[in-house]
Amino acid sequence: MTAITRRTFIAAAGAAALAAACSDDGASDAAPDATSTSTSPAPSSTTATDSTTTTTAASVPDPAAAEPTALTVADFAGLGTCVLLPAAGAGPFGLEEQFVRRDITEGYPGHALRLGIRVLDADCLAVPGAAVEIWHTDASGDYSAFEDNGNGKDEAAGTTFLRGTQIADEDGIVEFHTIYPGWYPGRTVHIHVRVRVDESLVLTSQLYLDDAYTAQVFTEPAYADNGQPDTTNATDGLAGDVATDATLVALTAEGDGTLGLINVAVAA
Repeated sequence: MTAITRRTFIAAAGAAALAAACSDDGASDAAPDATSTSTSPAPSSTTATDSTTTTTAASVPDPAAAEPTALTVADFAGLGTCVLLPAAGAGPFGLEEQFVRRDITEGYPGHALRLGIRVLDADCLAVPGAAVEIWHTDASGDYSAFEDNGNGKDEAAGTTFLRGTQIADEDGIVEFHTIYPGWYPGRTVHIHVRVRVDESLVLTSQLYLDDAYTAQVFTEPAYADNGQPDTTNATDGLAGDVATDATLVALTAEGDGTLGLINVAVAA
């Protein structure tokens, strides 16, 4: 496998943005509000796990604890108008191999993040059956599967942490159990996303997280040694305008972790 460095990726030009917008005729098909704000978290370092992985975190949820209520259309109804997400380069470290799973943590420590994505089309209607893939760094800023010079930690080939794919339900909704991403020099905190419809790739983009919310999360033990990011959403050369582009995830505290919600509109 050919090694790809962040330096090579960051030097590349940012991708061109789409800007097609459509109005919402009903709350059930709303998408992200460009003015959405994030509330402050109740930070706590925790890790989501499942029965098929080995836990390495110091503190993990009680496996007997009840699963959170499944996300519904109502959870996404307040996110505002529907805007097609801009295309972006796949960025560093995507894989062709898909890992169909909800819990993508593999026991890696960090601030628990339940990420809900609703896939819509250009008419703001749900896209059931869409395959949504995400990947991002661990708390230290390291990607799995690649030699990426990950802030002094680099697990490279053979690892698969913090990667996963889910298939949208009849309302276009997928949900991932992950951790809040870390950061690395030159980039703001972000999550890579690809969407496929009928096996055709219809979107490659990136999702972003509120800077102030991130600053609070990064005081937690899993993140503190790496300090605060050197790049914000506004100063990142690839992020564009996260509000106008509707790439900003709406964040709210949920128990010891965070619930993140975003509507992803695609030209399906």
